[in-house]
Amino acid sequence: MEVEFSSHFLDQAKKLTQKEKEVLAEKVELFRKNPRDPRLKTHALTGKLKGSFSFSVTYSKRAIFVLSGNTAIFAEMGTHDHVYR
Repeated sequence: MEVEFSSHFLDQAKKLTQKEKEVLAEKVELFRKNPRDPRLKTHALTGKLKGSFSFSVTYSKRAIFVLSGNTAIFAEMGTHDHVYR
């Protein structure tokens, strides 16, 4: 799977701690190899985010993305409460 990152996603990722940045890099690499790896807890979103997907970066952090062909475009990054508001 190819991945792209929105400027907003990259801005949010810059705010992570060094450890969280390392975990994010590991999870994105895992996602590239297998987007449905159970360790990611990838799932489709509903409601106003219908058409988007999410996976867990850490217990409290989520990455939101949309699919365009074989490319995942990461649009949002943050806490559960932040990304699902």
